[in-house]
Amino acid sequence: MKELIKYGKKMVGSGLVHSHFGNVSKRVGDQMLISTTGSMLDELEGQIITVPLDVTSPDELDVIASSEVNVHRTIYKETSALAILHGHSTYAVVESMLFKPGDSIVPNDSESVYFLHEIPVIKGGIGSKELANNAAKALRHHKGVIVQGHGTFARGATVDEAYVILSSVEHACMVKYLTDMAVLSF
Repeated sequence: MKELIKYGKKMVGSGLVHSHFGNVSKRVGDQMLISTTGSMLDELEGQIITVPLDVTSPDELDVIASSEVNVHRTIYKETSALAILHGHSTYAVVESMLFKPGDSIVPNDSESVYFLHEIPVIKGGIGSKELANNAAKALRHHKGVIVQGHGTFARGATVDEAYVILSSVEHACMVKYLTDMAVLSF
């Protein structure tokens, strides 16, 4: 739990999310720790709950869990993820709106290309089954994805790794956006 609190603060401090948006989770066996809906990520003390991964009907705690709880569940079920961070960083959202769902953003800088290769752009409404399925499918082969006009989901074996991916996606999108703008100005 302390890890999620730490990285929630880092996400807000780094501009990867605004305080009331985004969510964090960590898989623990057949359950997950997840931030509650509407919680401020830089003030997560007392705002993280435990919910089951497998449910046949919505769990009673799903009402207070993040609105993306089912997206997290599906990603955990269909990938090797043990931690998921979801942010709404500026450049990633802007870049996602310049691409169609199904496209991938190919970073311009060598570190991002090496680390991320490409970043899929997917679609789906907040907390929707479509988003859950699209995110899980893309995250089987990629470490981070951007939901068009919404934000980034990053997965990792640890919360730290998911944070590195979330940060890397934003960095790649910022470099790409600024480079593309510079080319247009010539």
